[in-house]
Amino acid sequence: MELSRFETAVDEISLDVFTSFEDAREDWEALFADAPVSAYQSFGFARDWFETFGRARGLTPMIVVARPAAGARPLVLVGLATSRLGPLRIAQFLGGKESNFNLGLFAADARFDADAIRALLRRAARATGVDLYRLGNQPQAFEGVANPLALPGAAPSPSFAYGTTLPATASELDMRFSSDARKKLRKKQARLEKMGALVFEHCATGARRGEILEVLLAQKAERLRDASFDSGAMRDFVLGLCGGALETHALTLDGRIIATYAGFTHSGRFSAMLNSFTAEEEIARSSPGDLLLHSLLRGLVARGVGRFDLGVGEARYKNAVCDETIALVDAVVPATPLGALAAPVLAALTRAKRAVKQNPRLFASLARLRRLAR
Repeated sequence: MELSRFETAVDEISLDVFTSFEDAREDWEALFADAPVSAYQSFGFARDWFETFGRARGLTPMIVVARPAAGARPLVLVGLATSRLGPLRIAQFLGGKESNFNLGLFAADARFDADAIRALLRRAARATGVDLYRLGNQPQAFEGVANPLALPGAAPSPSFAYGTTLPATASELDMRFSSDARKKLRKKQARLEKMGALVFEHCATGARRGEILEVLLAQKAERLRDASFDSGAMRDFVLGLCGGALETHALTLDGRIIATYAGFTHSGRFSAMLNSFTAEEEIARSSPGDLLLHSLLRGLVARGVGRFDLGVGEARYKNAVCDETIALVDAVVPATPLGALAAPVLAALTRAKRAVKQNPRLFASLARLRRLAR
């Protein structure tokens, strides 16, 4: 079959639906090498997320691979997991809220229109008993390429993501910030230096990487009063990725870690996944997290990294360093009559969640209620 005929010959496409990560590994890694995707679409990220979060939640992998003919190279891979919500079987992206960007892996020379995507999803649904796809937190385009899964009618996600294109030199990076902002950072750094020796550590390896991640988890647990960082899936997931692609960065004061960043680099893009700083007031007021972030940016520029993102969710420090708001969308795609009945309800829930998150007063009230409930 000619690739250019894909849009009108969906039924001729060979479709595999894997429930085993290893069965999908070869196709996954072949597409990941060239597809316009983020590090969150890597085989390792998805597999580790499922083993720590997904399995405990009773999810079942649903890895959809389409190719022009049986045995041919893959055209597309969509990493999903299915779950039950009452009588509904719902398919969602692997990665959950830990993935800041959700995307399918599409071959660079493949062409897909919305009708073809919907037809493929319906075929995969028939093979698995899925009633509805809930495909959230998708960029409408990524690395300048339109996202075929951001289907017409998709609604804005509850939150934005934040990113920026990095300049070629550190001096150009510095000039992005006002002289007043640079002066304040220098004063904060000088204040910390009076307390002891201040050292920026980047791309830690071996045992040191593990030490930084342990501190990151402890600092987040203390500051957010969230026990999930002390034990359970989150801890296992973060420390498991320590042996893989997760980069760690830290700021130390007399050898004590006072701020951290952890993220991934893929295809010239650094994606920050987690960060933390000490809750100790005397140190925290000097913004060690901001100081580390600026040092991290300078290091990325020196390495020739061209893109940087701080993930999903509104925050002051993100606006300070990112000049791009990345719009995300949620696509709800019914595959059965039951799914069609449920789709408007799930879409309404997304709209309500967005309304709360985009209203500072409502969001602050919700955050307080969550803290009280812990």
